[in-house]
Amino acid sequence: MPERRYRTSLDCYDPNAERHPIPTYPWKRAPVHLVTRRQLREAGLCPGGHPPVAQCLRPRKRRPTEPLRAWLYDGRLATEKRAPSPAQLAAVSAMNRAHRICDTCRRDVGYRIPTTPPLRGECLDCHEIRTRPHQAAA
Repeated sequence: MPERRYRTSLDCYDPNAERHPIPTYPWKRAPVHLVTRRQLREAGLCPGGHPPVAQCLRPRKRRPTEPLRAWLYDGRLATEKRAPSPAQLAAVSAMNRAHRICDTCRRDVGYRIPTTPPLRGECLDCHEIRTRPHQAAA
């Protein structure tokens, strides 16, 4: 079976799902109530556990067998995004504070210290002191 080629917007139009597993629309041509996840997020909503109900496709010139795809959700089924509880916010704040404390000098340096080489949990000042070549006594 040869691969399907998407050359024009008409190749991406299948609202009755005859050629694709779900209804398919060309880019920016979907019904108003079908929105992307990003559009839901901008409106302060989330899909609410519902799967995508349709997709948008846009042909590409360099890869005609791999069109750009955007999953579409029914905006009428969307729910409000959950807000974090005060305890969750406090836990995140404590975690971020712990990542700002230097393992060597135990100071809060004001930035998140990487735990990977070369710093390995040290602030820049401690790392520089530890790795600076010793001055020869003159």
